Amino acid sequence: MRPRVLVAGLWHETNTFSPIATGLAAFRAYQWAEGDGLAARYAGTNTEIGGMLKAAVGADLAVVPGLFAGAIPSGTVTRDAFEALAGRIVETARRELPDGVLLALHGAMVADGFPEADAELACRVRRALPADAPLVATYDLHANVSAALVEACDMLIGYDTFPHTDMGARGEEAAERLAAMLATGTRPAKAFRKLPMITVPQMQATAEPPMAAVMARVAEAEAVAGVDVVSVAQGFAYADVDHLGVAVTGYGSDPTALAREVDAVAAALEAVREAFRPALVPVEQAVSLAAEPGTGPVVLVEPADNVGGGAPGDGTAILAEMLRRRVAGTVVIWDPVAVAAARGRARFAGPVGGRTLPVLHGGPVDVEGAVVFDEPAVRYVRDGAYMTGQQVPMGDVAVVRTGFGLNVVLTGERVMPFDDTHLRRVSIDPAAEPALVAKSGSAWKIAFQAIARRAVVVDTGGVCASLVERLPYTREAARRCWPLG
Repeated sequence: MRPRVLVAGLWHETNTFSPIATGLAAFRAYQWAEGDGLAARYAGTNTEIGGMLKAAVGADLAVVPGLFAGAIPSGTVTRDAFEALAGRIVETARRELPDGVLLALHGAMVADGFPEADAELACRVRRALPADAPLVATYDLHANVSAALVEACDMLIGYDTFPHTDMGARGEEAAERLAAMLATGTRPAKAFRKLPMITVPQMQATAEPPMAAVMARVAEAEAVAGVDVVSVAQGFAYADVDHLGVAVTGYGSDPTALAREVDAVAAALEAVREAFRPALVPVEQAVSLAAEPGTGPVVLVEPADNVGGGAPGDGTAILAEMLRRRVAGTVVIWDPVAVAAARGRARFAGPVGGRTLPVLHGGPVDVEGAVVFDEPAVRYVRDGAYMTGQQVPMGDVAVVRTGFGLNVVLTGERVMPFDDTHLRRVSIDPAAEPALVAKSGSAWKIAFQAIARRAVVVDTGGVCASLVERLPYTREAARRCWPLG
């Protein structure tokens, strides 16, 4: 009889500095599939769930489909939402009593009352299982991995890439490792090292310094006999929690070799610590560079308003300067109020953006122009390397084009700029734009690096500030981390 394996997950990267609470509706709006709908939505996609489903077939595992839900990064998950979501997953585990479990987690979820929400979920699932059922989970490179999460899972497998492109492969690996545990009845040794370091997304690209050298050392570690899996979690800087920071997890059959190699990867991270300090360009200088003539867009990267890091995506510092200097290009702004005011009209004139945190992200700015795109409930399917095949809601969308060629894309839902489909879907060719504003850390590179004339990382205020010294951490453990402590 084939082993029965529950496949489920809960995904959220929580920015505790954001005032946008994450309720159940945010999960339903972004990613939600359960039961038979799980395969219908994720089979064949480059997602952890897609990879798990694919490898389960090859490993002759019978999939018990549970709930997978994910919300766009934002503020703390409400207690009601967490209890409802965790409850559905746990109830399936308790009812089905599977032989093993595959969980797709983020690793940086914080819920009201549960600062280690990923660990809380894993522990609850563990308690609902038969005593001998193994539990394997995947996690994002930006996880704040805790000792409790390591303890609750028989194996954790983290992404090896940022910008993220290997989600499907990690899901496949998780299913294959779980199948081996079920076949042999054995569990691997564990090693876990937590480093008191905070690093920020634009310095974490795994194919570039300083992370390229670290990932090369990870590959060396995984080639050692008795070492199966080593993962680096760069941590998520925008969470004020005790378990903030970089971590290395490892699993294998030789505890001595495993401990040695995990220590070596941790040492490699420490060795390049100073190289994680970011370099930023003031807004005025950045926009002036975008105004220079040339072929291909200048990408104005705004990590402080990184939607993929939980920022609102309605910051106006760069938009205001582009309007002042009359610089053409495209900027995406989350603003349901402005969308409602623009839709159904030939022209729009009114305030845009700056509605969430005007002190940090800039207040509303006046925009005037022709409405060149107007459509309700816009959705698209990712066709780039990030989460290929994933469905993405943009909400109601209106595009306002000024007389000097600046496209202001107004969206009803927050959109992570991790592929260029969100622009092509609203009839904008990103390669033809002189400037593109990317509210992102490093993941924008998947969409725009190949077409960019140059990229400039812009210094603006926000809840995803590149200079973490600007953030109001209250936890003593967080304040002891480099570069704060």
